[in-house]
Amino acid sequence: MKALKFVIVPTLAIFGLWNLSKIPAYFEFRPMNNVTYDAAKCENPELDHYLGVHQLLNQSIELRPFGCTGMQNQWNLYVMFGIKSPFKLFSDVENFLIPHCAMGVVLEVLLILALLQGSRGLYDRSKFFLPLAAVFAIHILPVAKGAPDSMAGGAPINEVLVAVILVVCLVGAKGMRDDFNNNGQMQPREKHAGATLITAWVVIGILINIAPVGEWVLMISNWGYDPPKTEDHPHPESGSDFYAGLKCPWIGKIACMFLMLSVFMYGFEIYAAARGESWRSPFSRNGPAIWQIFQEPAPGTDRWLFLRPETFLEATGECFVMCMGVSWVITAMFNPGIFQDNILRSIVGYNNLCVGFDSPPARYVAMPMLVLQAVLASRYSYLDTIRLRGTRDQLTFRQFWFAYCSNWVFALHMMCFPMLLVITADFMSWETTKIHLLLFMVTLVIMWMMIAGNVYEAPELELDTKIWFSFFTAHTFLLPVAGVINVLGFGKDVPADQIHLLRYEKPHPPVPWPITAYLDYGWFLLLLLTVMFLPKAPPVKTRFHCSYRDSCDPEDTSEEYSQVSTPTISSMHSVSSFDSDVIGKKVDSDA
Repeated sequence: MKALKFVIVPTLAIFGLWNLSKIPAYFEFRPMNNVTYDAAKCENPELDHYLGVHQLLNQSIELRPFGCTGMQNQWNLYVMFGIKSPFKLFSDVENFLIPHCAMGVVLEVLLILALLQGSRGLYDRSKFFLPLAAVFAIHILPVAKGAPDSMAGGAPINEVLVAVILVVCLVGAKGMRDDFNNNGQMQPREKHAGATLITAWVVIGILINIAPVGEWVLMISNWGYDPPKTEDHPHPESGSDFYAGLKCPWIGKIACMFLMLSVFMYGFEIYAAARGESWRSPFSRNGPAIWQIFQEPAPGTDRWLFLRPETFLEATGECFVMCMGVSWVITAMFNPGIFQDNILRSIVGYNNLCVGFDSPPARYVAMPMLVLQAVLASRYSYLDTIRLRGTRDQLTFRQFWFAYCSNWVFALHMMCFPMLLVITADFMSWETTKIHLLLFMVTLVIMWMMIAGNVYEAPELELDTKIWFSFFTAHTFLLPVAGVINVLGFGKDVPADQIHLLRYEKPHPPVPWPITAYLDYGWFLLLLLTVMFLPKAPPVKTRFHCSYRDSCDPEDTSEEYSQVSTPTISSMHSVSSFDSDVIGKKVDSDA
């Protein structure tokens, strides 16, 4: 069985990576459909097959438009290497292909986790896996007449697959109920799943992987396909399917981003549980960090509190993620054209996260959320500095002052971070664009300093923290290098007041856009894992007290707090779990 696992897991990983490689191609390279197809240009033998219209100053060189072939199988290989396929797809890119690929990737990841961890804990993962599998199947129905039905003379292959997946999901749900009833008082995640639930996972895993196997068979059997221009055109029904008729292309893209982020963080939720530190989990059972803080924004007096600075740091990240999500939804609804016409895309070749909130009306919503982020970041710096002072006798001179200065710089910078929405990147102002990019690059270094301060002051580092911080450091310093090269290479022969004339030119950054995109999005993903991999550190023990004499004035308000020394491995949630208390400071001894 173990030998079989070592074969299946890499195979599923390859299938998942295959589908994952399609998503950037779907996002950045939109093909023509039967509605937008321009036969005059696409079938003109005098035009080379390459890009679009190259507009530089007042000179235009017309080339054959990109995407004349229409959407096809292995679109990722066509975008990267020009490999064509005779099998055209008619389903909408934004609302079907993008979210469907994302769901496929997530299901593959969950299957891999199940194989690696075994049936123990399968109950909890089924709460995510079975509903997603059902949505994955239902999502096919409006375009079920496409491949492979169309290749099999109209046989209802897709419809049968959908029906079987839905039935198996229902059977799996029954298996979940049986497991819950049979577990008694023990948590379901602590017991092995029953045969019914395991069978449901196996059947669904087989069914969803029929597609990539069939796609590879078709690709190999038609390798070298290169039809004449007059025969290489989109599917006749493309642009007219159910999903294209929704006229909401942003729905699928937002769903894709949400799914990919969720499964990424979910994988580390399992990792946190395995370490026995569930408080680090992005899916903590106490709720998101912001929720934990808002439950008691003003702690009661005369009782001891244990405040983790990391909770406020995690809330800072959650606030930024919410800002990004809301901003991208608003931009996609009210200003979708910005995704194809913005200077950042022209410089680096893709849309980075800033594009979502750089333009109105999303900018007006993002500003207060970034202000809230600054408040949470400042509270983190305050509490972490208290902890730093409380453990000063355990730190060297360099450790203390590097961490101390990093906290101050981090707090001050986060207060200035909303200026990114004031000094924006725009074709009509090359100077403000360069300042905007400079602010972002400075942010990378300051975030690294804040994290490096925690790493440097730690008495010892675990291997996973070393690996994570090494990757984060590499991304932090390689991304600005790639960014500077792209900025210097953008319009270097064009006067600053004529940069706007490059807005319709196909992006050709000096650093290939997949490399910059990997460093960019990779940096943000690694940043989201900060709380997960930060070195162990004690919470701040604090108590608030207000004493009234004749009148209560600011001098009568007191705050007592003490620092706790290095915790034992067993727990960090109670006083008894610490070896000793190190008194950091006491104000107002009149209590």
